[in-house]
Amino acid sequence: MKKRIRAVQQILQEMGLYNGQIDGIAGPITRKAIQTNQEIDPALPMTRQITAFIQIEAKKRGIDAGPVDGLWGPRTSAAFDELLYQLEYETPQPVWRPDEISIPNPNNWPVQQTDQFLNVFGERGSQLVMINLPYEMKLSWDLRIRTRRTQCHTKVADSLGRILQKVLEIYGEDEISNLQLDHFGGCYNDRVMRNGTAWSMHAWGLALDFDPRRNALNWGRDRAALARPDYYDWWKCWEEEGWISLGRKRNFDWMHVQAARLPE
Repeated sequence: MKKRIRAVQQILQEMGLYNGQIDGIAGPITRKAIQTNQEIDPALPMTRQITAFIQIEAKKRGIDAGPVDGLWGPRTSAAFDELLYQLEYETPQPVWRPDEISIPNPNNWPVQQTDQFLNVFGERGSQLVMINLPYEMKLSWDLRIRTRRTQCHTKVADSLGRILQKVLEIYGEDEISNLQLDHFGGCYNDRVMRNGTAWSMHAWGLALDFDPRRNALNWGRDRAALARPDYYDWWKCWEEEGWISLGRKRNFDWMHVQAARLPE
């Protein structure tokens, strides 16, 4: 409920109707400001008045929140998510359908764990090379440790270098740091997939993880930092080289990007 009240307080403040703290507490100032809206029945419990206010504000922005009845259901919940996005970014959320994201494959990366994959990349842990990174990375498990090198498969080394160089040119070191694109979760790691039995793409040095703390394995786009608009150019850099984001294509494990195609 506090999240809803904070959103209402923010809107009321922008309307010039509220000068209190954005604290998520429906105190007297918040209540009085809400009740200036004549569409809201003052006899309703405050929780329903808050919901009705959200429904009204969503409707103003062309968001379908269902009838203005003060009842919280699936349509109002979905509308509230969209309303929060618009309050933060001042633009509607882009339409996002993973199956419609078309990613080119200029390097002809094979589908993971197929015969062609093994023909191209060989046995896991083979053909590894150490490369220099165009900007400094902080190891995500201990941010005090910095590195400008990583180990990857030799056949993806040039592509990886181009991607990170382009990221540097687009964002610059200060913004890379602000967005935590330099929080590095590693590349080569001879292990199986988390919560699975098949070998991870990390075992061939074909995958990298970034900012694991804010992009946990099971988080979807509603929580993962790398799903936010600030990172669209980041993903464009990877996808132009044919690398696949599990977040963008499967809506989980947003930290992970790999130079191998996913099976259909």
